[in-house]
Amino acid sequence: MKTLKEHIKAGDCQFVRARSGSLWYKTALGLEFPVPMNTLGEATFEASIPAMGLMGYIRKQLAGIEAERQRPDYADAQ
Repeated sequence: MKTLKEHIKAGDCQFVRARSGSLWYKTALGLEFPVPMNTLGEATFEASIPAMGLMGYIRKQLAGIEAERQRPDYADAQ
């Protein structure tokens, strides 16, 4: 799994879809992550955004993936 730093340095994030109250973006390395619309306030989110501006959301997604990998039954699901 790529690190947060690698995702940030790779370039801009691209908008993928809107679903269930979240805008989904993809890093240049292919990681998809949600940005909850209720946290945006009056912000305008474009189709392409520098990864640095979405770093908190990327970090949260990477942490969730890592937590899932740490589950005892993860190997059984493979």
